[in-house]
Amino acid sequence: MKIWDEISETNEGGEVVSPVGMWLDSINHVFEQMKADNFPFDKVVGISGSCVVVPRQKTRVLRSSNNFVINSEGELSTQLKNAFSWDKSPNWQDHSTNPEGKAFVEAIGREELAEITGSRDHLRFTGLQIRKFSTRSHVDKYAQTSRISLVSSFVTSVLLGEIDGLEESDACGMNLYDLKKGEFNEELLALAAGVHPKVDNISKDDPKYKAALDDIKAKLGEIKPITYNASGKISSYFTERYGFSADCKIYSFTGDNLATILSLPLQPNDCLLSLGTSTTVLLITNNYEPSSQYHLFKHPTMPNHYMGMICYCNGSLARERVRDEINEKYNIEDKKSWDKFNEILEKSGKFDNKLGIFFPLGEIVPHAPAQTVRAVLEDNICRLRAGPMLSKSSDSATTSPEPETVNLKKVYSDLTNKYGELYTDGKLQTFQSLTARPNRCYYVGGTSNNLSIISKMGSILGPVNGNYKVEIPNACALGGAYKASWSYLCEEKGEWINYDKYINQLFELNNELDTFEVEDKWVEYFDGVGLLAKMEENLLKH
Repeated sequence: MKIWDEISETNEGGEVVSPVGMWLDSINHVFEQMKADNFPFDKVVGISGSCVVVPRQKTRVLRSSNNFVINSEGELSTQLKNAFSWDKSPNWQDHSTNPEGKAFVEAIGREELAEITGSRDHLRFTGLQIRKFSTRSHVDKYAQTSRISLVSSFVTSVLLGEIDGLEESDACGMNLYDLKKGEFNEELLALAAGVHPKVDNISKDDPKYKAALDDIKAKLGEIKPITYNASGKISSYFTERYGFSADCKIYSFTGDNLATILSLPLQPNDCLLSLGTSTTVLLITNNYEPSSQYHLFKHPTMPNHYMGMICYCNGSLARERVRDEINEKYNIEDKKSWDKFNEILEKSGKFDNKLGIFFPLGEIVPHAPAQTVRAVLEDNICRLRAGPMLSKSSDSATTSPEPETVNLKKVYSDLTNKYGELYTDGKLQTFQSLTARPNRCYYVGGTSNNLSIISKMGSILGPVNGNYKVEIPNACALGGAYKASWSYLCEEKGEWINYDKYINQLFELNNELDTFEVEDKWVEYFDGVGLLAKMEENLLKH
């Protein structure tokens, strides 16, 4: 089997692409390995999965008819090589769309774009990539294109043997979809198609405007609303080549982070903290509180719920830099040892009026250059950045903050008297948002193995119903499998089964997940919101 390089840089500055053939060969490769292991394909009743959400492969362009006519004896990449108007696809690392990002911001505004689509403009996102493709880099190939897919709908389509629609939750990461209205935003489509009245000077009365809009709508196809219903049955290519049952159903694939939240028994207002090279916070919420500082997607299996996502690029590197400085100060022989770091951390109790911001790399949230800033206060502390997405959760009986509300109101009053109005992540912090607590916190990734660090996090974040350390390799793949099994069960019963109840039946929290006890310091750290908010104001000025 041919082995492809995953990515390659083109001559255009910042453009990073992947060959389409690699994606097709990867599908064959996985199934060939399973076949060699005598996997019982005939027993599979349903398939779903997870794909890199939007970044890796946004503009999957087909110029063929809706059906793939292929021979089971040949490889996918060989038989479908002429089906694509472009033999490449943008990689998640692509950052060649700065002009397009400026156009989106000029036309809509950064906060306004987040309000509509759940995210600010991102260089890798589909809307910006399509605009570049249609107006600047591949105008002729865009004209030849009949359909544009996300990687999730592309893989679903290959398994079906026919074009499938975009899955709604994954489509939220395109900078094109209006989350509240549940439809593509016409002004954003005009931007992507290069016919925006303000940016491109094309009047809405110009026939070119309507033609371009109709064209891009046809290329994208309709969004498939969140559902448990199968998209169809598996293609004969896979039944003949690998032995799948002809009755095997294909359920829409979703994005990798979206699938990750399906891998655990997460309930509304639960937080999943992935502590790796970057630090990513995933949150389930029923509140649509968008900001340019984070992402909101529709939940893939829970109607009227959203997945919030914040990604901090300064994760493990920042923690390691602090560890190294401590080891140097105390003359620790093993420079990579965490012992002294952990010892100091464990001795720290309540907030000691000192706060440091360590950015060895330029940060995404807040948008700021690399820097180290330390502050000392007479009597203050720190916050949970997910606050705006958790707002109103204090109305829920399962997430009511403790101690009593009357005491929290005094803390809030003291805080605002000292600092005035507080803005974090571009949002005014109200009593409800500041006093909202997560329901449960789950910790995954390399740093989750450091009990000292996650215990300190747990004591500050103050989840109402506990902290859990999780060991799930390839959680996004597992989430895709759970999505398939949940969908199949719903179809068998002919009714919608609440996903949170379904997934909870698969887990015994106290037996299968490692819980750990912490001393609740949530109130003591509450006052630090003021200090951090003021420090952020200065960060943004640098």
